[in-house]
Amino acid sequence: MVVASLDATERFNTTAAQLSSLAVLQLVVYASMQIPVGIALDKFGPRIMLGCGALIMASGQLIVAFAPGLEMAVLGRMLVGMGDAFTFISMIRMVNNWLTGKAAALAQQWLATIGQLGQIVSAIPFAAGLAVYGWTSAFSALAVSGLVAGVFVFIAALDSPQGRVKSQSNFADVVSALRINFNRSPVKAAFWTHFLTQSSGNVFALLWGVPFLVEANGKSTAFASGMLTLFVITNAAMGPVVGFLTARYQGQRHVLVLASGFSILAIWAIALFVPSPLPDFLVVLLVIVLGFGGPVSMVAFDYSRSYVSNRELGAANGFINIGGFLAALLMIGAIGLALDAQRAVNPELALYDAGHFKLALCVQFAVIGFGLWRFGVANRKLHTEALLS
Repeated sequence: MVVASLDATERFNTTAAQLSSLAVLQLVVYASMQIPVGIALDKFGPRIMLGCGALIMASGQLIVAFAPGLEMAVLGRMLVGMGDAFTFISMIRMVNNWLTGKAAALAQQWLATIGQLGQIVSAIPFAAGLAVYGWTSAFSALAVSGLVAGVFVFIAALDSPQGRVKSQSNFADVVSALRINFNRSPVKAAFWTHFLTQSSGNVFALLWGVPFLVEANGKSTAFASGMLTLFVITNAAMGPVVGFLTARYQGQRHVLVLASGFSILAIWAIALFVPSPLPDFLVVLLVIVLGFGGPVSMVAFDYSRSYVSNRELGAANGFINIGGFLAALLMIGAIGLALDAQRAVNPELALYDAGHFKLALCVQFAVIGFGLWRFGVANRKLHTEALLS
């Protein structure tokens, strides 16, 4: 949706807060579905969950394509969020069904890398299609691709080397195991890893990056699209590097997490302090630092892989995967509200005034700083438990 954010503003005649609702509600649904989907994943296996997810996302894109107003567009994006919730943790589960140890750690990062490369391949023609053929045709094409993917998964995918699995654990056992894992230090460390490393990049890439660059800093839409592409390329390029480091230095995973979190805070502090328009090199550096956070967030699933049994991994990863998206939706919504509040006080200024935008983006410091604190607490407890064991 970030490629179409300015088009959505014009098509639906929205305010900043209303536009943010498209992304916020999608993330709300995505986050709220993680634990139920994780429980179902431990019950039914990844093939069924992946196929269902693709079909649900396709239906959501189709609704967005023909939405006559913002309300229907929001419904469509909520369905996209629901379908997306089925996808990622199911792929992580499938990796861990097929691989173990360091091979699984590397494969998880390569999985994320392939996903990012897919975003590059899809975003460029989607943006071109949006410009040439319009809103309805572009989103209809996304719906058709989702339908094809869903059918392919149902026909061709296997849950594990043993083949397809009809049912694994019963729901009562899965819920009981999840309740225990909630309170374990490695699962908490994984949750806060995801919370603090992925969220700011999501804020930038899902909604506010294009308006911040184009409207508040006078960059061209081509430059903004290039920065989104650079964001995805950074995610893809750094994934294997982070995977190698994570597999080789298991006891030092927290160093990567802390380095990413503090780097994100530092680069935003510089970007919000420097007068607008920001120089291009600083925008590039900002995007690279935010892009690095994506692969580091995958360290969260290496924590869970190391400490949670495979039978319980779906529900645990569902809980962990809430972290970054919970933080992102909090920040996305708060930024939209802050922009509208400042516009109400100074109606003579543009909605995306540079000063207003920079002040609104400061909410990230509170959210990411809180995540760093909680990760530090969980990490210290985890290391203490390791020394005592």
